[in-house]
Amino acid sequence: MEKDRNKQETMDSHAILQRMDFLNLKVGLERCLEDEDFYLDVLEAFVEENLLNELKGLYLENNWAKYRVKVHTLKSSAAYIGAEDLSAKAKRMELAARDGDDDYINRMHYPLMVKYEDILRQIDRILQLRGTSHYRNQIEKFKLLLVDDNELFRQESAYVLSMNYDVEEAGSGEEMYQKLDSGFIPDLILLDVYMPGADGHRVIKDLRDNERYGDIPVAFMTADNTPESMAKGFREGASEYITKPINREIVEARINRVLHLSRLQKSLQHEVRLRTMVDKERNQRVATVFEQIVNALANTITAKDAYTRGHSDRVAKYAVMIAENLQYDQEKLTYVRYAGMLHDIGMIGIPTSLVNKPEKLTEEEYATVKKHTNIGSDILKGITAVPDIAGGAKWHHERYDGTGYPDRLKAMDIPEIARILAVADAYDSMTSDRAFRSRMTQQQVMNELEKGIGKQFDPVFANIMLEIIKNDVDFELREK
Repeated sequence: MEKDRNKQETMDSHAILQRMDFLNLKVGLERCLEDEDFYLDVLEAFVEENLLNELKGLYLENNWAKYRVKVHTLKSSAAYIGAEDLSAKAKRMELAARDGDDDYINRMHYPLMVKYEDILRQIDRILQLRGTSHYRNQIEKFKLLLVDDNELFRQESAYVLSMNYDVEEAGSGEEMYQKLDSGFIPDLILLDVYMPGADGHRVIKDLRDNERYGDIPVAFMTADNTPESMAKGFREGASEYITKPINREIVEARINRVLHLSRLQKSLQHEVRLRTMVDKERNQRVATVFEQIVNALANTITAKDAYTRGHSDRVAKYAVMIAENLQYDQEKLTYVRYAGMLHDIGMIGIPTSLVNKPEKLTEEEYATVKKHTNIGSDILKGITAVPDIAGGAKWHHERYDGTGYPDRLKAMDIPEIARILAVADAYDSMTSDRAFRSRMTQQQVMNELEKGIGKQFDPVFANIMLEIIKNDVDFELREK
């Protein structure tokens, strides 16, 4: 049986092509004279061509002439295999490069790369079913580290997952660190909760405190899928919860969700680091790119939460209005707007089931949601170009009287940006519809703000917001 497992699964060409439902197979086959084997050869060549690194390099160099040549190549090859959406995106990018449309290129380069890489990965994974000896896997697989004391479970799980991921195994937390120290840095750790010695709870605590490996996402694995156990895991920093015995499709969907969010976070941090190192004469371009990255991240947040679409934009707007009354200069107003747009970025790491839950959260669920402040701070802490943006994400739920979270800061110990955001965030919450309640009237909002002065809110900023409300006689400042 073991020998059979180690053999590469093979399928006939027609069956393989039926899995390529993300391509226009009719177009691809027509271009290949209805020859299915030849079409698969063309798909292999498409993967082997892999222009990702060249496109990324030319983009960072702002070499639009050569960039245009490469996206033209991508447009043509994508059209040939039937990847019509990718081809259309590449065509629009080619035109932008021709016209010197920096704004469009900066806004759409990253989405194009994500689309291209996803298609490469899908084709690459399915082509492995062909079982031809000459085929080489061209796209690096995501790496998983499976940590479980049950050797049989590890072997079975590794076999199931190795089709689409590069899987390494460890029988304990100690063996996990040996793998990490040897240079195997996974994109995700799958961690058993109940192990002899240091259990999963202890392992993840130590991991989160580790300077070298603390940022690696962790998904807990256990047969104990009670709400209490899940809530505890999320509080400890787990990104996902996988129930044993594993179901391949469900597990891969959850793994891919975590990997997608992790890649999004790392890409943001990487882009910002690169862009803050450029020369002064490119500062305007840097500002444009940063603005677009912030917009993209803010859209990612609101897309996750069905009940608060536009929340981040509105909080940013109200925060800027407060800051304008403080005579902030234009640069500081821009920083306030960025902080407002990304104050809830940590919600990326909160399970969608909790973010979109229509009923009132349980105490344990609320404790999990509250972790978004620390998650947001961790994501934004590498962005030094915007002062206090990480602090705004971390402390916008602190209260002026010291009863807020996560650190129970009080009064002037709370950074000014966080005190401004606290008022703007509360105002938007009160003036927006929720699944469990309708928006408040303008008078009710004013009453709540007045009651919160010196308790929940900084008196200065709350009173500024009250003056803004009084001038908004038509109640325009609310969710539309």
